[in-house]
Amino acid sequence: MRSSSLSVSFSLALGSLTVLSACGGAPPPPAEAPKPAASAAPAAKADAKDAKATKTAALDALVAGEAAKGVCDPAHQAALEKLLVEVEAGMKGKQADGKPIGFTMVAKRVMPLGSSARSIELAGSARGTEVHVLAYGVHGVSLDVLVGKAAATTLRSPHQRSAASPIAIQLPTIGAVDELESDSRQVTLEPNQPIVVKLTGEGCVAMAAFLKP
Repeated sequence: MRSSSLSVSFSLALGSLTVLSACGGAPPPPAEAPKPAASAAPAAKADAKDAKATKTAALDALVAGEAAKGVCDPAHQAALEKLLVEVEAGMKGKQADGKPIGFTMVAKRVMPLGSSARSIELAGSARGTEVHVLAYGVHGVSLDVLVGKAAATTLRSPHQRSAASPIAIQLPTIGAVDELESDSRQVTLEPNQPIVVKLTGEGCVAMAAFLKP
């Protein structure tokens, strides 16, 4: 009888262990993978677009005011004068076949443009017969060169965009403006023949003329 009683107790204990294992020993479900954070690229792109629109509106207001008043904004004028210094240095450093070309600046202006064109007469020289005229502005700027009252036979100067690097200005209240528009002419003249440079555009612009010996 004692032997039989021990057998039953052992069986009950074994059964209890089996139930505990089934109820509390199962592994927990796998944790969910963290969801990727939303990309910040769309927001950054929208901010950049808004910043560009704000800068464009500020430049529009600047040149519209200059055109209406007929006077350059002082900071804008100073930035364009600085650009002309860089353009002059770039042109004087131009070389051909490893030798300096010898460009000489013969005229430079920073002036406001509006509804009417501005004309500048340049005296001719016996020292050279090839003139390069370069113009830069925030808004559409264009130029023509006249000999007497007729348009001169011209080409765009190959140095229009390489006279300075970059062709850009810095305005205190607006920031960097690195998309300046430009125009140019390369003119071949008779010795001592005067020319007239005719500029059109809106707002303050910079113009420089160089003589090739």
